[in-house]
Formats: sequence, C-alpha cells, structure tokens
Amino acid sequence: MPTGAMQPIEAIRVGEKGLIAVPPKYRKQHKLSKGSEVLLIQLGETLMVVPSDVTLFRLCERIQDALMGRGISVRQALKNLARVRRRRFQRLYGKG
Repeated sequence: MPTGAMQPIEAIRVGEKGLIAVPPKYRKQHKLSKGSEVLLIQLGETLMVVPSDVTLFRLCERIQDALMGRGISVRQALKNLARVRRRRFQRLYGKG
C-alpha cells in the first residue's frame, strides 16, 4: 500500500452501551469532532458509517424520487440489489 494511503477497511469494537469510536485518523480526514453527525446506512447486509452531509441527503432524495418515478420502492430496489450487482459484475468482468 502506498505511504500515507488510508486503509479502506478497519475493525473497531462496539462499546458497552453500543457506542463506537471513530479512530483519530478518520476523524481528522473527515473533519469530525465532538457532536458531529454521522449516518448509519444499511445496504443489504452491509452497515456503513458515513459523515452526514447535505449533499448526501439530496442525493438520497433524488435516488428515491427516480425510483418512485419508475414505480420502484426503495424496499424493492434494496431487495434486488444483490442480483443487480451480480449481473453488473458479470457484464464488466465475465462470469468467471
């Protein structure tokens, strides 16, 4: 890994009351301080911690509106996510 590059995955432990601590290098990189809001986003079996951002909220609203415009609920979209990812991967990289 190049010097100074951030690891894309890091393990942390959930504390006694369900709290998690964001390591200092990530707090600095994402400008998080005491009281900063983060979002917990569940996509299928994946749970992501994402710094709260007005742009992200707007993007989520646009995605939801686009889905609704096609008659697709967010629940349906998430239900089909694994299948869509698999098909997209196969198209990009083959069935191997």
